[in-house]
Amino acid sequence: MAFGLKFKSTSEEPVPATIDPNDPKRVRDGHASEKNKVKLDEASIGRAFGPVYLKAGVQTATVGEGLWIGKSSLNIFSGKYDMTPRDSLFFGYGRDSQDYLAENEKTQSRLLKFVDYQHHFGNDAMAGIYLGAQQPDRYLGVYGETPLIGKLSLAGEFVHNTNTNKPEENHNHYGYVYRGSKSDTDGYFLSLAYGQAKKKGDFRAAVNYFNVDQNLFMDDGYTAFDDYVTNDGLLGFGLVLDYMTSDHTKLSLERYWAHTKPVAGNVDRDGNELPESPYYTTYVKFTSKF
Repeated sequence: MAFGLKFKSTSEEPVPATIDPNDPKRVRDGHASEKNKVKLDEASIGRAFGPVYLKAGVQTATVGEGLWIGKSSLNIFSGKYDMTPRDSLFFGYGRDSQDYLAENEKTQSRLLKFVDYQHHFGNDAMAGIYLGAQQPDRYLGVYGETPLIGKLSLAGEFVHNTNTNKPEENHNHYGYVYRGSKSDTDGYFLSLAYGQAKKKGDFRAAVNYFNVDQNLFMDDGYTAFDDYVTNDGLLGFGLVLDYMTSDHTKLSLERYWAHTKPVAGNVDRDGNELPESPYYTTYVKFTSKF
């Protein structure tokens, strides 16, 4: 049995003022902002059956490196099967709900399912492939990690959304604001990192590169990089500095030099395309897990 809460406070520096009258979530007033969240991180029960471990309830799940799914508070049934000492299979089925303890907005949950195969080569190098779906989107992804020299390591992921028929957003925020393009959507990232951030005193620095198409995700709240990778897409670089102030708390400084990545042919209800906008943003985050 597991139970946990997650407290997250994020401060964002001012960005250029932009207004999308059809989507209030995309209004930027040019001022600094702050966002605080309290989430039910984990409330699950699990049991091992030989090489298979099954878990049910509210839980954390990371598929691949987290570009598509890297989130806590998912209401799913999951399992991990250690096929060999180097090969494992991770699968999940349920709803993509996120359990915020203080939130008034009603949203529509979707069916979520995935299967993720991973192989370890030794010396902390590994690679994997996954298939999954999050209504109505279908995903195929590949990923991997490898050490380079000393504490330096390289990680990356590529994900492809095969759904080209994007539904229009309804009153429960199910669907897409910008739609019409019948092209596939892709996204990938590469991360060159030094150090780690697992226990008190650890320090980690990383340079990230993202190339993510608009509408790769219907809802960007499930990617592990949801502070900056949105359904508007992202193209550019970021610098991330993490310091573990305790075994359960982390202080992060993140700076991004990027811009959104609209897909030609996607328009809103009035026939307007999403303009490309700069993303030069600094975040200071303090995260606690219990």
